[in-house]
Amino acid sequence: MRLLLSLTMLLGIGVTMADVIWPKTEEEIKQWDTDKRYASWEKDDDGTMVLKVHVAPEKKNEIGGVMGAHLLFDITPYRGKQLEISVESKHINLTKPSKGWLGFKMMLVYKSNGRNCYPGGGNGDGTPVNTDWRRPVFVAQIPEDATNGRLELGVQGATGTLWFKNLRFRIVDIYPDVAKLPEDFKCEYSDAVKNMPIMRGCMSPGLMNGAKAEDLHELASWGANVIRWQVSAPREAQLDINKMKEIFEQHLKNLDAHIPQLRRDGLQVIFDFHGVPGGRVKASAIAGTAGTIAGEAANADGNNFTMFFDKKYLDAFVDLWRMVARHYKDEPIVVAYDLYNEPVQINKVNYDYLYCQYEAAKAIREIDSEKLIVIAANQWSSAGAFNYLKPLPLKNLIYQGHMYEPGSYTHQGVGGDNMKRILEGSLKLKGYPGWFDNFYYDKNELRKILKPIRDFQLKYGARIYMGEFSAIRFAPGAAQYIQDLIEIFEEYGWDWSYHAFREWYNWSVEYDEDPHSKEPAKQDTERKKILLKYFSKNVKPKIE
Repeated sequence: MRLLLSLTMLLGIGVTMADVIWPKTEEEIKQWDTDKRYASWEKDDDGTMVLKVHVAPEKKNEIGGVMGAHLLFDITPYRGKQLEISVESKHINLTKPSKGWLGFKMMLVYKSNGRNCYPGGGNGDGTPVNTDWRRPVFVAQIPEDATNGRLELGVQGATGTLWFKNLRFRIVDIYPDVAKLPEDFKCEYSDAVKNMPIMRGCMSPGLMNGAKAEDLHELASWGANVIRWQVSAPREAQLDINKMKEIFEQHLKNLDAHIPQLRRDGLQVIFDFHGVPGGRVKASAIAGTAGTIAGEAANADGNNFTMFFDKKYLDAFVDLWRMVARHYKDEPIVVAYDLYNEPVQINKVNYDYLYCQYEAAKAIREIDSEKLIVIAANQWSSAGAFNYLKPLPLKNLIYQGHMYEPGSYTHQGVGGDNMKRILEGSLKLKGYPGWFDNFYYDKNELRKILKPIRDFQLKYGARIYMGEFSAIRFAPGAAQYIQDLIEIFEEYGWDWSYHAFREWYNWSVEYDEDPHSKEPAKQDTERKKILLKYFSKNVKPKIE
């Protein structure tokens, strides 16, 4: 293929690519697989070829995939590299999709570890209804074993008219090393951490209004030996650094009030910054501007933390951790500092997801040399992000993953009007094990998904903490899904906390499998029985 030959030649001579990869002639258009039901090619006023995609409202669900055009290409030259992909686009009357990964599509597809991967950009349900020409951007970390490369342009699960032109590839480095490590680097742990029993517990509910003593005692009575103690602040407060500090001081007072009971119950605390200064960007305007916040990353994902761009929020984040570390340095029931929840960075930023954590961790270590510090993987702490996660050269760090794959199983009913459709019976529930997204999921597949975390653990001698995992309570086979995951965690010696204890009732193991039920079950559910079984293995801390 002529286009890819030119890319390979550029890579071979070490030139940084910023090439436009786009057909100039009718003959080159043939290299694209264009679905003529929805897509066609035309020329703009400058003579540039433009892909036009039009999906009428009645055609919204005509096919399950992307409506538009795709290009097959050789992905092997990009293995182990960070590949930035962008395209000029505009659209009108784009409807809001039911899920965040649907809607506007500029998506890369490839196969890795025996399964299809779908990194993509365009802001999904955060994309405006109408835009003028813009250049959405995303970066994909290409695994070493990647094959079957395909690029897709168009729309999925939505309707409207879209135009695309001038696709661009570029090798970038958006996750630079934040610290130099020796070739044979291994994570270092104190004897106390090496001898620390596995932590098995639950994520807490949001604690804005204070924890409830009876809830904590109930969780401890199940046998849990840890709670991931969720602290946050309202969105408007996250933007006000002084207000954020006031709220976190209240969180400390709330936890302090419960420490005597937590000690008696042997329920350890992982102090979790679930909301951080500045919060997440969540700014759809980025999708239409070239650098309002994101600098080079026009259309940076709206789930980025604001501190990735604005140092005053990063400084505030580090200062809050200094405050927490000073407060709990000598409190043994607080066993770990969980720096922040589920970072998302898919574009170039001023302060990347790992750098921010390194700054906070170094500040903590100036105060507290021993307590565990939890480092979150990128991409919502997904397993795949461990492929490029680098350990940090500090003692007693534990590395966090979350597991909700496949999301089309675990999150059935979440978002849009899906819960309403389940309650009225118009949305059919799908069971585990089973087929999702054209792939069969069972315990073997879950093991494959978690392999990057296991590889990271073995390579660096790292302690692993699975901070969140779950399946919606009414998903058929949810008990089996939870058991399969815990069996893998136990086999690998990972710490874990189920999501979540007495937060949203649809995640709760205390509610049965009937989506209509709004009261706790009178008998233990199968999901709860599984947690109780593994909590029975716990060793409670002995605290004087």
